[in-house]
Formats: sequence, structure tokens, C-alpha cells
Amino acid sequence: MIREDGVMFRVDAGTEPSDTARVLQGFVENSNVNPIAQIARMIEVQRAYELGQSFLKTEDERIRTAMKSLMT
Repeated sequence: MIREDGVMFRVDAGTEPSDTARVLQGFVENSNVNPIAQIARMIEVQRAYELGQSFLKTEDERIRTAMKSLMT
């Protein structure tokens, strides 16, 4: 298999169909992701981003005020 475009793969040798594959009704496929932990992590990252954004805004205002006071 050769990786193309991040998550796509290309197979030069061809594919082999599976004779035993089945889709069963009423079953849920398990995921390797814990949704609660990922939502908590997303909130944590969002808050950190907002904190950084707030810091930059405050620093920008401080520099503008300093420049105004130096020019007058």
C-alpha cells in the first residue's frame, strides 16, 4: 500500500475480496477515541487559545498606549 493525500492509500497489486465479511444489524462499531476525554481536551485547548488571544490583545493595547505617550 502506498499512502496518498494523507489518509488515502493506493494498492498496485490489486485487492482481494473477503468471502466472510458480514454487516450485522444491531451492533455498534467500537472506536479508539474516548469522546468525553476528547471534548474535555477541546475545551482545555479552546481556553488556552482564548487566554493567549487575551494576552496578545492586552500587550497590543499596552504598546499602543506607550507609543501614544512617547509621541506627545
